[in-house]
Amino acid sequence: MGRVAAVVVAALLLFATLSAPGATTQNPPQAIPRFRTGVELVLLDVSVLDADRRPVRGLTAGDFIVVEDGRPQNIASFSAVDLPDVIEETVSAAAWVRTVASDVRRNTDLKDRRIVVIVMDDATPMPAVEVPRAKTLARRAIEALGPGDLACVAFTLDKKSGQEFTQDRARLLAAVERFNGAIDNQPGLSRSGMPDTIPFDAFNAGAATLYHATLDTLRGMADSLAELPERRKALMFVSVGIPFEMGVTEVVEGGGTGATGVLRQLAVDLQDSLAAAQRANVAIYGLDPGGLRAPGDQAVRSAEPNHPGRLNADFLKTVSENTGGFTVVDTNAPEQQIQQILRENASYYLLGYAPSNGRAEGRFRRLEVKVKRPGVTVRARNGYFEPRPATAKKASAPAPGAASVLGGILPKTDLPITLAAAPFAVPGQRDAALAVVLSIQRPAPARAMRIDDSMDVRVAAYAPGGQHRASTHQIIPVGVSTSGLGGTIGYELLLRLDVPPGRYQLRVAAQRSPQGAGATDDDTSGKSGGVYADLDVPDFSKEALSLSGLALSVSPSVVSGPKGALASVMPIVPTTMREFRTGDRVTAFLQAYQGGARPVVAATVTVRMVDAQGASVFETTEAVGPERFGAARAADLRFDVPTAQLRRGPYLLTVEANISKASARRKVRFAVR
Repeated sequence: MGRVAAVVVAALLLFATLSAPGATTQNPPQAIPRFRTGVELVLLDVSVLDADRRPVRGLTAGDFIVVEDGRPQNIASFSAVDLPDVIEETVSAAAWVRTVASDVRRNTDLKDRRIVVIVMDDATPMPAVEVPRAKTLARRAIEALGPGDLACVAFTLDKKSGQEFTQDRARLLAAVERFNGAIDNQPGLSRSGMPDTIPFDAFNAGAATLYHATLDTLRGMADSLAELPERRKALMFVSVGIPFEMGVTEVVEGGGTGATGVLRQLAVDLQDSLAAAQRANVAIYGLDPGGLRAPGDQAVRSAEPNHPGRLNADFLKTVSENTGGFTVVDTNAPEQQIQQILRENASYYLLGYAPSNGRAEGRFRRLEVKVKRPGVTVRARNGYFEPRPATAKKASAPAPGAASVLGGILPKTDLPITLAAAPFAVPGQRDAALAVVLSIQRPAPARAMRIDDSMDVRVAAYAPGGQHRASTHQIIPVGVSTSGLGGTIGYELLLRLDVPPGRYQLRVAAQRSPQGAGATDDDTSGKSGGVYADLDVPDFSKEALSLSGLALSVSPSVVSGPKGALASVMPIVPTTMREFRTGDRVTAFLQAYQGGARPVVAATVTVRMVDAQGASVFETTEAVGPERFGAARAADLRFDVPTAQLRRGPYLLTVEANISKASARRKVRFAVR
């Protein structure tokens, strides 16, 4: 009781072999090579930085040397990933260009976006004073995102409070505000054996369940991100870190050898989490909300007052360095390092080689990557474990049709899909009608013909905790004639889904049937795709003033069906298009509602359009009298978008409604070309 035992964690000894020597090389994770009938390519993602830590661009395969276990390897594949530098992106544009997300979602956006995961650790105990600092740190990370970055917020304990992948910063920031943290008041035994609370930086066997929740989240996120192969993903881990020592750990044993067993299991779980991150090319960056903890700070109860958080920081460094990231610790000004995380995940090189050694016994192979340029820093994995002989497993049968597409953390992209969804009130009901529009693109045949496609479509709405709320399944036939000039053709599918008020993630999946004339003329026949969107559905029946979603239609119109599918919701045929030509006639439609039982009053509605520099290009205000709301307490608002008067470029359309004590607003991005 109360004795301190030094426990050697053998499973952690392999971490030393994963750490690169020298001050200029770190180790981003790489996909473990895949073996089927023979040796396949080992894939390496390599960052090359100049003296100012800027990515070095324009390198070729001939600039790289890859050495495995002392033997040079032949580079068989090479590509450069080069997204816009988040630090050097222009700041002359108006704020809305960065902060207002598009109301349409495209699953193809995954192909050219930074993928950023922000994990907020609300399981591992932290000092109470650092909970708001953790929020501030996460906010800084979100504010640093580029306009096209795709990000999510995940909690290690309170799963339902997170935010799925989105480009909407407002939703990401709202998720951060729901973070409460785990205060360091977990019960335990002091060194004297008396009941006490354990400081955040002393290992507490009684908090093992919380530590496991943290590691399980890291492993689960990495496993899910493995669905995006051959690219790097950044995981910003906002956490004080688990306080156990790498290799040799001091444990306050409150119950015989029980704490030793807890520690050993945590070591195994940590090893599994790091291995999952390495397989999925997930670079973990530990962000410590404690910043510069002052020795003896009375607000931070520490087991080592002169070095508060030492073990925790070591944990964050181990996790980061062994997955290719770096830590943001011991600083109260983390902005520059957060920007560097995004910069290094925007520009890197993908190298592939077939190992000259065909062995498959699970042994470690050391790698060294060199660049034929002076004065550069190379961040590349310094090794991998070769696989063991594969054990055949019977594959489970996939779910029929499009159903199997709805379950992934990120949507499937085999079939390109664009989604627009807007909520509208249903007269006499509390439920709202979601007007759902899907755009399907496919190659056009090089001959004039009529194509008859059949689309298997599933739409499901889920609450933040993952609970299923509503769904629909339809087989939709679509016919379209082609010109014979090749290129691509597209059509749009219209569906309605009724849901109660609330916050949802809408998941849509579609599979193109190989049946029908012309259905097998391209490689999308029989393939499926998915697209996800976050949606807030107001309680139209109760709010003093609210607006429906804002729908756009265009003429010349896009082929769409089924005809009349949304006629009961709106008088126009909505489209997912948000880029128009100057000759297009674009119509906007939405509804204003006055809920409750109070008398309907006059409202004012203002329509504004601004360009990318924030300059106003159009504005008009009209009065909407009580008579326009009618018995349903709903007023139609319909107007033309003056595309013929607009120059090429992006625009923001805002519709704002006001009554004496309430206001509502809708925004839509669009572009003119």
